[in-house]
Amino acid sequence: MVARVAIAAPLVGAVIAATSVSAQTTISPTPQATLVELKIPSPEKDFPIRDVYVWTPAVQPSAVATLPIVYMLHGWPGTPNGIMGGVLAPLQAAFKKYGKPFIAVFPDGNAKTHIDSEWADSYDGKAMIETWLTTNVINTVEAGDIRPAADRAILGFSMGGYGAAIIGLHHPELFGQIITLAGYFVTDDLTNAFGGASHSSKVAYQTPSNFLKTANKSRWFLSESNQDFTALIHGQAASWGKKLKSVNASYTISELPGGHSYGYVASEIPMIVQWLKWPLFTAPTPTSSPSNSPTPTSSPSNSPTPTSSPSNSPTPTDSPSSSESPAPTPTPSGSN
Repeated sequence: MVARVAIAAPLVGAVIAATSVSAQTTISPTPQATLVELKIPSPEKDFPIRDVYVWTPAVQPSAVATLPIVYMLHGWPGTPNGIMGGVLAPLQAAFKKYGKPFIAVFPDGNAKTHIDSEWADSYDGKAMIETWLTTNVINTVEAGDIRPAADRAILGFSMGGYGAAIIGLHHPELFGQIITLAGYFVTDDLTNAFGGASHSSKVAYQTPSNFLKTANKSRWFLSESNQDFTALIHGQAASWGKKLKSVNASYTISELPGGHSYGYVASEIPMIVQWLKWPLFTAPTPTSSPSNSPTPTSSPSNSPTPTSSPSNSPTPTDSPSSSESPAPTPTPSGSN
């Protein structure tokens, strides 16, 4: 069971602080998972306020502030609802079986001007999704308990897999682990978010291979379904794995059946939960009020409506070829 709550961004710190304080004197016999909807400002024209959903597993309130966090990026066309529908039930089952719970965060990466956003800051500033995610979203979600990179991961499916890879490469100081599910490691700018040939520096900035020098600062989980034959994705995990090997980066490649679907994503969740490594994180004692959060205040009523349907399957993807992985491969669960 998931308790769903809608809350304005500046109140998040207050909610975490309140649950932490109450937990000092009361232990809930039946903690419930919660899903909180946030409205977080973005420095752009397309969506000045964007939606983010924060799912916290069923743990005692005193444990919430010490949980690691995984940011989960949807594909295109797609929405947070789509990827949440694919992963929340498998996450709850995996946490029950293996432990190692974490908070899952689902931002909305859609855009208006360049609808295939690629989770990027567009060349013309109409969408500023990468900047929004790596500043306002993290500062809001983690207000009062900012995690170190070792306690923060980024995961994405399809276009979100590309987004997780390029954002992780741009920001190794933020993300210690990167998970790509049916992702790609080349530019696929269908709606000119990068500006094309006239903006070659932006295109170069969005090209993952140009940032290989930072790739060995994170652990990588590369997944492709062996039944996904989308041209854009086919062989991408194996190809990127070879590049990671060339810079001595730690990586694992997984190939499961399921095609290009959230069913395939769900089948990878038990292995991902086992693969993730989290150091023991002790949260600082909260000393500031939520009004001190560095994130700008937003009004839920000003939130724009996402333009894509959650029922749509995300972007094109591929099927894997040979896999090689210097990192030890987790043993998949029988539920896969």
